[in-house]
Amino acid sequence: MLLGSCNKVTHVYTNSYIMHYILHDGIEIIPDWAYLTRQYGIYVDIKEPFKSVSYDSKGDDKMTYDELCKKHNDLSYCREVAFYNGIGGESASYPDYTSVLITSNSNYDEEHPAGTLLNDIVGCEYGSSFLYVRGGYTDESLNNRIIKPLVEVTAEDLAMNWYLFFFFTKKPDTPGRHDITVSVTTDDGRTFTASCTMDFGE
Repeated sequence: MLLGSCNKVTHVYTNSYIMHYILHDGIEIIPDWAYLTRQYGIYVDIKEPFKSVSYDSKGDDKMTYDELCKKHNDLSYCREVAFYNGIGGESASYPDYTSVLITSNSNYDEEHPAGTLLNDIVGCEYGSSFLYVRGGYTDESLNNRIIKPLVEVTAEDLAMNWYLFFFFTKKPDTPGRHDITVSVTTDDGRTFTASCTMDFGE
């Protein structure tokens, strides 16, 4: 006899597409492989501790959630969302990022000595719900992961973020280890900075 697990499905009506916001005060960066391009690069993660505020939060947390929905004009989704075993609904991080700076502690090539901006040789793979929400929840493709040169990425691309990855479009002149630093500015005036060591081998 085959035994299968039972998933309990419930449906929750929501006015907002984003049902959970992850509030955080910093980032971590991790050498990894991009989901779409499969290129070696940097995954941006939320630094612990962080806090979730949701559609079903209470008190001050619910007020914060409602304020973020209003801030992003995410108020007219008006649909039922399936939850499986109590888990469901879309998430986004907050604060929103507005810009990104990437540097290395070593000379990358002739045009990029140590400490200079590397943005012009970096690609960005990201997931954001901002344009989907702003467009009235009609174009599902706006919710997919998107790839752009980092120099073309805007604050709108980084708002309501749920995935962020950077990859280099050219290798350094000399293979080896580089300490890469990523700094992101936020819409509430802060800067989050993190570093990691990347090995650009042969």
